[in-house]
Amino acid sequence: MQAHVMKKILIAVFCLSTAALLCGTMSSCRKAEKAATPLSIPQKDAEFFHADNDIAMTVRSLADALQVGEPLDSAEYDFEGILTDGQGSPLYTDVQGAPGLWEIDVLDKSNVMIRNVYLGDLLPLDLQNYILQSLRIGEGERLDFTAHDAVSDDETEIVVYDCKGVYLRFEVRAGIAPNGLEGPLLSIIMSSDPPAGVETRKDV
Repeated sequence: MQAHVMKKILIAVFCLSTAALLCGTMSSCRKAEKAATPLSIPQKDAEFFHADNDIAMTVRSLADALQVGEPLDSAEYDFEGILTDGQGSPLYTDVQGAPGLWEIDVLDKSNVMIRNVYLGDLLPLDLQNYILQSLRIGEGERLDFTAHDAVSDDETEIVVYDCKGVYLRFEVRAGIAPNGLEGPLLSIIMSSDPPAGVETRKDV
């Protein structure tokens, strides 16, 4: 009789041990599954950009509007985001290593400015040449420019081009981030009116 009771107790202990082991294994699997889940979720703050934001296409669209006398509408053209080159790549990387942001700001119905928001590894001259080549503007369209009170800063380099009655002014100056890093700040001002300081067409 005692042997029979002992056998039942051993069976019960075995069943309880097995159940505990199974629960522990399932719990570990669930924890491992939860731990692996975030690896398959894309970062919420990831930046997305595409070739439709090509800066040359953007400049051409604005130039076309100005050439036909279309009043620029800030609701249509104002923009802050990533502009790209002809390969769909961001035009610069900021000091944090992220794709550099740009701002398009309609100043009034016939003036608009495009500028980089942050400092980074931007190459203003290369970008200027890319835009000019895309618009088929050569040095023959470069205009003489004399600095005046509004742009008397000696640290700002300014060149102006005539794009079939639309004036492109490239302004480049050095900027310094709070952490001491330097980088260029580029402003591209487009207008249907010749900017103050423009003189006669430059001979080439």
